[in-house]
This record gives sequence, C-alpha cells and structure tokens, in this order.
Amino acid sequence: MQQLLSGKKRLKGFSGEWKEFVFSDIAKRINRKNTELNDTVVTISAQRGFVLQEDFFNKRVASDTLLNYTLVHKGEYCYNKSYSNGYPMGAFKRLDAFDKAVVTTLYICFSLKEKVDTNFMNQCFDAGKMIPELMKIAQEGGRAHGLLNISLSDFFGLKLKIPNKDEQIAIATILINADEEIEILNKKLFRFKEQKKGLMQQLLTGKKRLKF
Repeated sequence: MQQLLSGKKRLKGFSGEWKEFVFSDIAKRINRKNTELNDTVVTISAQRGFVLQEDFFNKRVASDTLLNYTLVHKGEYCYNKSYSNGYPMGAFKRLDAFDKAVVTTLYICFSLKEKVDTNFMNQCFDAGKMIPELMKIAQEGGRAHGLLNISLSDFFGLKLKIPNKDEQIAIATILINADEEIEILNKKLFRFKEQKKGLMQQLLTGKKRLKF
C-alpha cells in the first residue's frame, strides 16, 4: 500500500508524474441540512466506520430536532476530527452501509469530484496518507477534549499528490483484491481457531483419546 500509494512502486503501463492537488480541487464540502428529518443518526467509529448511534452508545444521543444535522448520501464522506487509538489525526469514512444518514455538524462532510476515483481515495485515507498534512494544521488546543481543532479552510487546503485517474483505478483494484483475500484468510483463520478450541475441549476432558 505504502509503495503503490506514494508512487515509489509503479504499475506497468504508467509512467507519468503524479500531480499535487489542493483538497478543494478534488473534494466538495457537503453542508446539506436535514430538511427531510431523516432519523438514521450515525456516528463515525475509526475502527467500524458509520455505526447507528443506538448501537454504538446503546442509546440515542442525538438532539430532539434533527433539522440542523448534516444529511449525507451513500458514497459521500465524513471526517471525524476526534483522535482515537490508531487514528491520531481522526478518521475519514465513506458512507456505504446506508442510502442516507445524518451526522453531527462536528464532522466535516464532503463528496469527491470526478477527477478522482473514490476507491483509490478510500485506500489513501485508510493508509493514513492525509496524516502528515493534518499534523501541520491541527491545533494542539483542541486535543484536551479529544477533538482536533481543524478549520474548514485549512482542511480543504490540504495537499495530496496523486496519479491520473486510470492509474488510480488500477492501484485501487489491486489493493481491493488484496483486502478481499485478507478477509477470506481471516475467515479461514477464525474457523481453524474454532476447530482447535473444540478439539482442545475434547482432548483435555478425555472425551477424545489419542492412539499410540
């Protein structure tokens, strides 16, 4: 991931220079009011992505009126400025699990423009490619409350060097295939662990005896 997403390793057929963009060149802020009063209130977990608030907190913590919440559509992104374990500069997440959802205005919401591939950008966000730039603009004063103090102008002024869209798609395809293979192997690992657990119970209780 690090080599492909930094351009240190290039795929066959691609050789052009990567171009540096300001984030506002490739992303557009979403500030859509929840006029339809959608009540799918979600929070962003760095590890789990978008999660219904009642599932995450075991209760609904949204305010009585949802009009002032931001309405996000499937495929759009939110940036959670809260830092957590493994995510020192907050987390970028794409809404995939719901057609629409509403989030607190503490999140910075945005959509990606057509010049970038959303799957490629997902890989960039997950690999922490935004962290160095975020570290330059994050104000230390906000950390006391677990929330980074990052202004909208600074956020959309972040810089990112990326290839043309065809190379973005090619890189994303390879990394997505790797993610799918990892998921398959993790499922196999889980099954083997369950089998081992069952075998241990039988062997250590004498229900199953070995032959010598």
